[in-house]
Amino acid sequence: MVETADWMRPQTGVEPVDLRTDLPHSARMYDYWLGGRTNFAPDRALGEMFEKQIPGIRAMARENRRFLGRAVRHLAAEGGIRQFLDIGTGIPTEGNTHEVAQAVAPDSRVVYVDNDPIVLAHARALMTGGREGGTAYIHADLREPGRILADPALAGTLDLDRPVGLTLVAVLMLLEDAEDPWGLVRELMDALAPGSYVAVTHPGADFDPEAMAGVAAMAAQGGMTLVPRTRDEVARFLGDWEPVEPGVVPVMGWRPDGEPPADPAAAYYWAGVARKRG
Repeated sequence: MVETADWMRPQTGVEPVDLRTDLPHSARMYDYWLGGRTNFAPDRALGEMFEKQIPGIRAMARENRRFLGRAVRHLAAEGGIRQFLDIGTGIPTEGNTHEVAQAVAPDSRVVYVDNDPIVLAHARALMTGGREGGTAYIHADLREPGRILADPALAGTLDLDRPVGLTLVAVLMLLEDAEDPWGLVRELMDALAPGSYVAVTHPGADFDPEAMAGVAAMAAQGGMTLVPRTRDEVARFLGDWEPVEPGVVPVMGWRPDGEPPADPAAAYYWAGVARKRG
């Protein structure tokens, strides 16, 4: 008999969620590459197809996750940020945004946003803040920034009259150009106070164009959207905010811990952080 994991058990007074484990999902594929356990046969099958096209994709996923930790730590320690809005949360793993931020400043508060039911199931059980800080979760889509900003959970956790750290890590590639992801991000950024920051990572179309086109095609066959973008297209997401050094660079090259990597372009992600002037 297979035992049901705690995060999959129904909770009293909470609506059940349809996890659709028969279809591949980007969050569960990412979990698979990171060595997690919250993935299923369709996720692993498509994940392995990606890996054949880009053999280093597991290491790239880890580097993307490491960037999140470095960026949040920088915003909390050097930027003085005590509020975070993490959109495209993904399946919780070691080094979640609230864990990193609260290790620097225990009073940090974090709102997580994702539209994947499996992330919702995890969030109910795992995303609890420390005594001084707090966390909340909004089950919503990046395509509806107005709904995110109007959600009572956001107003109850964050004060948008004070600076916020907005993180959009490995999520914007799930939107087609026709959906105007730049406009959607701009709506979120416009709602934030001066002194706020935005941190972005995005698969780069210009590292290995043939390989990236190949995985985009595989994703489409699996019913997923994956849109790699060039450095200039990724830089557009930062708008007219002031870039934090070193600007938009390969993810491994953004303020690395320890010695700089021998080949920063070995992970096919662009990364950048910017601050709202004021």
